[in-house]
Formats: sequence, C-alpha cells, structure tokens
Amino acid sequence: LKYPVWLKCGRLRFPQEFRPQPSHRVRLFMASAAAADGPAPLPAASDAQSLLFEKECASGSLDEEAFKRFAPLLQVSQAYASCSGCRFRSSSFDGLLGRRTPGDAMSGALLAEVPSARARDSGPRLAAKLRTVPLVEEFSARLLRGEEGLVEEVDRAYRIVMAESVRNAMMGMFQALDMFPPNPRPTGVGDDDCTYEDVSAPLPIIAQRLYHDHARRVSGPLEGIGRLHRRAMTAAFIVDFAEVAGFKLPAIPETLQSMLREVSARVEEASKDQGSCGPASRARARDVFLRSLGVGAVSESLRMEVDKVWTEHRTSVLLTAAAAAVAVGAV
Repeated sequence: LKYPVWLKCGRLRFPQEFRPQPSHRVRLFMASAAAADGPAPLPAASDAQSLLFEKECASGSLDEEAFKRFAPLLQVSQAYASCSGCRFRSSSFDGLLGRRTPGDAMSGALLAEVPSARARDSGPRLAAKLRTVPLVEEFSARLLRGEEGLVEEVDRAYRIVMAESVRNAMMGMFQALDMFPPNPRPTGVGDDDCTYEDVSAPLPIIAQRLYHDHARRVSGPLEGIGRLHRRAMTAAFIVDFAEVAGFKLPAIPETLQSMLREVSARVEEASKDQGSCGPASRARARDVFLRSLGVGAVSESLRMEVDKVWTEHRTSVLLTAAAAAVAVGAV
C-alpha cells in the first residue's frame, strides 16, 4: 500500500500489515512509563507524520537494479534508508537483532523484541526497522558464508564508494585552492574533457577536467544525475551493512593508492609556485581533502592512506631538497 492505514498499538503506530497477529508473532516489550528509571514513553506518530514518512519512502532511495544480488534486502530497507540518510547504522538495530528463534527464521515469521533501547523510535521508524530485521539477519549470514554473488557486489560497492569519496575530496581541495575552476583556464583542455582521473597532468588541468565532470553531472538529464546519486548512496549503504555484519572489506586498490600518490605529487609541484599554492594553501588543501572524504569505514581507510601518502611524499621532497643542498655546498 502506498499510504497504509496506521493503526494504534499501545503507544506505537504500525502499518496495517504490521499490526500484531498470531501469524506475525510480534512481541513488544516496552518498559513501563511508571518505572522510576524507565525511558520516556514512546511518542505516538501523528497521521500527518505517518503519511509524510510513507511519501518520502515511496520513491525509494536505494537502487535495487544496480545491485541485484542485494535487491531483496534493499527493497525491504527502503523505508529505513529514508530515515537514516541512506546509511546502515549498527546502533539502529540495538535490541532487535539476534532475537528470533531458528523456527522463526525458517518460517519467515516476523519476531522482534522491542526493549527500552528503542523507546525513542517513532512508530514509523520502528516499523521500518522491524520490517528490515529478518533480511538483515539472513543477508549477514549469507555474506559471512562467502556467497560469491554478494561478495562480488560488496567489492563493486566498495570501489564505487572509494571513487566517489576521492572525487568529492578532490573537489573540496580544489575549492580550497581557489582552483575550481582554475583561473586562468589552462590551455588545451576541451569543454568535453572530463578525464580528471589522469592525475599525471599538472594540477590546473586536473582541476579543469574535474570542473567539467561536475558541470556535466549538474547540467545533465535529471534522471541521469539521480541515478548516479542513488547508485553511490546504495553502494555506501551496502558497504556500511557489510562492515556491521563483520565482513572484512577489501584493501584499497593499488590503482587508487597510485592516484593518491600522484595527487600528492601534483600538489607539491604546484606549491613551488608560491603565488598559486604556497605552504599555507597546501596545508589547508590537505585538511579539506581529508575532511571531504566523508564518514564510514571506507572514508577512514582512505584518510589513513592519504595521511600516510602525503607524509611520505613530503618527507621524500624534504630529503631530496636536503641532498641537493648538500651537493651544492660540496661544490
């Protein structure tokens, strides 16, 4: 149902398909509001809130077509993703996971215990989580067993998140350097040249190409822009899910490590031109780059790698300069 009728269940409201029935075997354990140390009573969602929540979920934030192996989990997680910012958070399911019996898992029955940890969840939000729990448990087990199709899609999602994180960080860095777009515009870069991944080029050319890529995304068909955004957000959701499930994420690809080293080298080269990228600008660009990587396991891995690469490259530059100074002094 697009706009299901929300039925009151104590202080909670559930869609009609989630009202407590013997076939669903839903058990709700709510701490008594009269308990001295109990949580505050669960707020009842208004009809307007419920309708708004369902309306936001109707379009679907997650791209089920892009990750077909995960499609059943993504489909049932649409409502949850709409209220979590398309991130899968372990804290969202405190008190809900691991409480179904083997018989419930075999029959597909919905069984969730709702302890005081979920006392502050609104009815629609809690209903979205309850709907997601069975498949979260199923897909976690399948992923940890090493199911090939799921592992392949986690790897693809991981690469997408890596690429998007670095792209966003590069945009932030160029904005901090007042090079988005660079002024003056570098010669020899066509309006349709968006190959910013070629980081062997001088820094202004990389910045101009990334600017073109961003302009193409923003000015392109709305459907195309939305699909790219949904794919990236879905990839982040899957990577979050894999991390929470305890799956070991892949290592940073060598191609991306090489790209980070090249970006660091280009920034150091540009720093020689004190007018465009002096030491202060370089330090600010590095900080913005690190912050713009985002949040989550992938971003933290990238941050550690970038910090290491930037430090190693800076040390190498200083050692080379010191050696050159010694050589000049010897002459």
